[in-house]
Amino acid sequence: MGRQMSNKNQQEVLLNQLKAENQKLQEFKKLNNLMLKTMQAFTENIDQSVPFSSLFSLIAQEVNPDIQLIITCNQQGDGVYVVASTNKELEGKDFILKNTEVNAKNIFDKSAVFNSQVKSAWPSILQEFSALASSAIIQPVKITNRCYAIVLLMNNANGFSAEASSVISNYSSFIASILTLMEYRHVSKERDNLFAQQKRMETSMARQGKLAAIGQLAAGVAHELNNPLGFIYSNLNTFKLYIEDIETFISNACKKSSDTDNLYNKSNLQFIIDDSKELLSESLEGARRARDIIKNLRNFSHPDETTISKVNILKLVEDAIKIANTQFKKQTKILIKSENQDFWIEGNITQLCQVILNLISNAHHSINHSNGLIEINIIRTASWINIEVIDNGNGIDKADIPHLFEPFFTTKEIGQGTGLGLPISRAIVEQHNGCLALDYTGSKGTKFIISLPEYTNASSN
Repeated sequence: MGRQMSNKNQQEVLLNQLKAENQKLQEFKKLNNLMLKTMQAFTENIDQSVPFSSLFSLIAQEVNPDIQLIITCNQQGDGVYVVASTNKELEGKDFILKNTEVNAKNIFDKSAVFNSQVKSAWPSILQEFSALASSAIIQPVKITNRCYAIVLLMNNANGFSAEASSVISNYSSFIASILTLMEYRHVSKERDNLFAQQKRMETSMARQGKLAAIGQLAAGVAHELNNPLGFIYSNLNTFKLYIEDIETFISNACKKSSDTDNLYNKSNLQFIIDDSKELLSESLEGARRARDIIKNLRNFSHPDETTISKVNILKLVEDAIKIANTQFKKQTKILIKSENQDFWIEGNITQLCQVILNLISNAHHSINHSNGLIEINIIRTASWINIEVIDNGNGIDKADIPHLFEPFFTTKEIGQGTGLGLPISRAIVEQHNGCLALDYTGSKGTKFIISLPEYTNASSN
């Protein structure tokens, strides 16, 4: 009977041991999963708040502190910087050590357990982290390039046992691995940003070189074509006058002689004269268009810098609208809104009027419905005057946006645009120390903004 009781007790002891070991195994699996989750959060390049949250959860499973922080020495070496914390209000803040305390770097030398009851050993910076804290653990974590420390705070006095300190110390190598990954990811991100910046600069330099080459080509082409085109245009106008004189002569001759009139009708001279007039009119229109293209090329390669004066923006826009209204065959309503009647800039009136006309013209051509509306808003922002040109047209295709300011790029039909309007406009605005940019575009319309420095006596001087 006694032997049976002894065997039963041994079985119960063994069963309890198995239960305890199983419980420890389950806890180990849970902690292992948390560690794995933390590592995955870093390696998958997730926002750093996610892996830190996993890390804090991992620590909370062991010691359950009220506040957790990861700190590092600030750049000045006179305080600490909070990298992450369970108290989000502490993140990203610098805390300066008092002169009576040790150097900030000493905090990262060795692990320590503090209790507020021992006032002589209690660092005042812990009180800045939490006014309610009564006990703390500081566990340094050293990696190659920098020193970190994990700080655990608890509101209860003597809240951390020696066992808790040992547990956190055992996790220090794992935490160091996490922080090393974070540092590597930060360096990698900075490297990628530098490469991207270098790529943008190379692209910009290539674009500037391309524009410079196009400018030189444009100047040469414009110079070579200007004189012969002048002869062609002048001769066509003279020929137009000759045809009118010939038509008058034939008409008078036919009235005086019936034979001449019969020969005139038989030869169908009236058709020839009418067709010649139409051909001549088309040739003159083509010559005028070629002349305008050459003028735009010359303006693109050598913008005129003369005749600088004080310009009233509202009046400038009103004058541009008057010119635009005479050019548009279909009706498009144009509205002006200005915060002030007396916004002034300094510049060339003719050039600036051309810029506004180009934007109005582009807005007009983008509207293919009867309720066309173009709004022009004049707004002052700090020391800048913004002119917003907004339309309710069809917008610009995404594929076309990167090429908007490239010379000779146009979305208009053949014969309708030269592709120089926006490049010339941007060159003029930049010559006035301003900028021209596309703000937005979509199926409901497009918005361009011209920003120019406001006129002041100081800028004039």
